[in-house]
Amino acid sequence: MRTRFFLFCAALIGCLLLASCANEAKETTPAQLIPEEKFAELLADVRLLEGAYAGDFQRVDTSEYAIGAYYEQLFAKHQTTRSIYLESNSYYANHSEAMLRIETEVARRLETMSEAAMQ
Repeated sequence: MRTRFFLFCAALIGCLLLASCANEAKETTPAQLIPEEKFAELLADVRLLEGAYAGDFQRVDTSEYAIGAYYEQLFAKHQTTRSIYLESNSYYANHSEAMLRIETEVARRLETMSEAAMQ
């Protein structure tokens, strides 16, 4: 009788563990996920902004260069918000194949811009 009870408890615990693991695998896509192509375009602009800001940061007086306002202008240009950008970034960061495609596109865009600037 005790053996059956322990087997039942072990089976029940095993089923619960499997069910909990299955629930974790079901990740939901954000409702306002930025499509990969548009996210690559936005991310390229973010990288340009951060690079420009890092260059300005070397100046003696950087208090007038608040980057937050520039981010807001950038998000407005791409018709999105900071929260949608952060949700999309988090989603793609957890999906490595999609993020690799995006980062490859960002690198291609930045390289094209750099080559055009050199000419």
